[in-house]
Amino acid sequence: MTTATGIFSTALLALLLIGAASSAHAGEAAVPHAGEAVVSMDGGPVAANYLLAQSSGNALLPVHGGIEEIAADERAQNIDDSGDRAWRKRWMISLAPLVASQALDASSSWGLRELNPALAGSDGRFGMKAAGIKFGVIGGLVGVEYLLVKKFPASAKFFSVVNYSTAAITTGLAVHNYMLPGR
Repeated sequence: MTTATGIFSTALLALLLIGAASSAHAGEAAVPHAGEAVVSMDGGPVAANYLLAQSSGNALLPVHGGIEEIAADERAQNIDDSGDRAWRKRWMISLAPLVASQALDASSSWGLRELNPALAGSDGRFGMKAAGIKFGVIGGLVGVEYLLVKKFPASAKFFSVVNYSTAAITTGLAVHNYMLPGR
């Protein structure tokens, strides 16, 4: 099975290379001769791999105009990474108010009649079953957020806003519960 897979992948690679090579014609290739300088439209030097990629139409070859362009790409990548790291920190901080608001809501609801049938105990009140379900769901959601932020760092901004909004709403509900008569 492994040998068949290796042969198949080698044949597929050969077909792809033949297809890429057949699209390039010798007359169209703009390869400079020894001592000949190649300049772009704006007068700057052009790398040979750029010319090969343009002449063959092969998108797999790296296309860079020079060291300056590569350095600019690296700087842009580093700026993006630092922005993602800052939002990741904010996301991690947003988890504290989220969990605290859920704990506040659970303590404010303890022993009261629960309107959510999924959380209500056998006597219709908020108790240990409801608290377990509530914190289990929050733990699962935090776990999913963690995996998504790890795979897609830019999503940290979205989840930070969602966590703070949820914390604010849940805290409002807890304050309402504490203001009920008989508390």
